[in-house]
Formats: sequence, C-alpha cells, structure tokens
Amino acid sequence: MGRPIVLLTDFGEGSIFVGEMKGVILKINPNATILDLTNNIRHQNVFQAAFLLKYSYKYFPKNTIFLCVVDPEVGSGRKPLAIKSRNYYFIGPDNGLLYPAAFSDGIRLIVSLKNKKYFLESVSYTFHGRDVFAPVAAYISKGVSIKNLGPTVSSIKELSFEEPKFDVDGYLVCKVMYIDSFGNVITNLEEYKFHKLILDYNLTKTSSLCVFVSQKFYEVRMVKYYCEVGEGSPLALFNSFGLLELSINKGDASEYFSLREGDVFKIKFCK
Repeated sequence: MGRPIVLLTDFGEGSIFVGEMKGVILKINPNATILDLTNNIRHQNVFQAAFLLKYSYKYFPKNTIFLCVVDPEVGSGRKPLAIKSRNYYFIGPDNGLLYPAAFSDGIRLIVSLKNKKYFLESVSYTFHGRDVFAPVAAYISKGVSIKNLGPTVSSIKELSFEEPKFDVDGYLVCKVMYIDSFGNVITNLEEYKFHKLILDYNLTKTSSLCVFVSQKFYEVRMVKYYCEVGEGSPLALFNSFGLLELSINKGDASEYFSLREGDVFKIKFCK
C-alpha cells in the first residue's frame, strides 16, 4: 500500500460533497486508497474533529494522509495547510483542527498551500475541500513532496484540550469531550494521569466513583468492561482511547447523567 487517504469531514454520511472529493482524488491518482474516519462531525465543530483526530490517527499505517475538512471560515483569509509529522500527513484549514494530532506525533514541516499547480483549475470560494485539499492529498499520495506545495510556515493556530483539575473542595473537575453514538460520555481524564493523581495526592482508591453533575449525586462502579454491572446500571471505565468514560450497560449515559459535550462534572472516590 502507498499512502492511504483518510477523510474527516462534517459533510454527513452519503453527502455528495464527500463523493466529489473522492472523485477528484481518483482522477489524479486512480490507484489511491481512500478511507473514511468519519463524515459525521457535528457541523462546523472544529473542537470535536480535532479531538477525534488526535485519538484516532495512530491506528492507521505510517504515511497515511489525513484529509480534514471542517472549515467554517472557508473562503476567508485562513491558511490552507499541509503538515508532515513524524509518521503522517495532515491536510486542512488552519483553524486548530490539525494541531493536536500533528503535535502529538511530532511536527516536522508545515507549508501554506499556495502552489495552484496542485489545485483544481477552478477554485470555488465555498468548497476548498474539493478544489484545494482533495487534489493536494491526491498528489501527496502519488509521492509529491509537501515542500512543492507552498512556503514553509513557522506557526499555526493551536487548539488545546483542558486538563482535569482539583477544585477547592478536593473534587476532580472533568470535562465531557465527546458523546459517542451509544450515548457514552467520554471525558478529558486520561488513564495514566488518573493513576498519577492517585499517587501524587495519596488518594485512597475505591471500587466506586462519586459523580456530581450539577446538584445531583451518583455512585458509579469502576469496571473494566460494560457487562460487569447489570443492564441499565451506570459504570465508569477507561475506554479504547484511554479516557475515562461514563456509561450505562445497554443504555444511554448522556441521558442518564444529563450531560452534553462541553459540560463539566466532578468526581471523587466514594468512601
């Protein structure tokens, strides 16, 4: 396999826009391998796209090209970018979307896409995904160096994710980063940081978490897999991203806890 191209967009599954991007890629490189990470990013939600990209990119082969189009400022002065990291390529707008994943892998080179030789002949104001980013991805998949695509830039827009922190009462404040299609509540608490906090603050670990959402309290068992609790019961575990997740066995945790993306809640070990 050469350099596969992975699409991440907010266009929606079955969108004609996704189809057109794939068509452009295949006209330039008929042998291209094109995959979808997801096209169901919430419309114009750069934060969600950046989060999912950061926690997904490493599961793809080295030299994969991530073609990322969540672009509320399309047609404006924001830069179109191509980034070479240690193991991957990232293409998309300079709005923070690419930064967490590329930085995590180790940024080696960033260019601003200026060389129109690698764009479609006619570039619309509203669809750079098709007219700029897709052809650029196709040419990279054929072996074109990103150095040919435009001038090097030294900085791009950074997007960072909040770290959990203790409040004055000793509760750990976590943020909801993503609600998946099962209704699982995925937070910003990474497993290794969780265990480090236990050691640093000499916490007494128990089998349950006290979860406080607004004025409500829940006692939630810490488990390794979903069916350790009864059907309809709440649980907490570290998921495949290595992040703390609140779930309901065969249920919808976002509804159960009344949590949405961006919400915060507090946790403590139950005594």
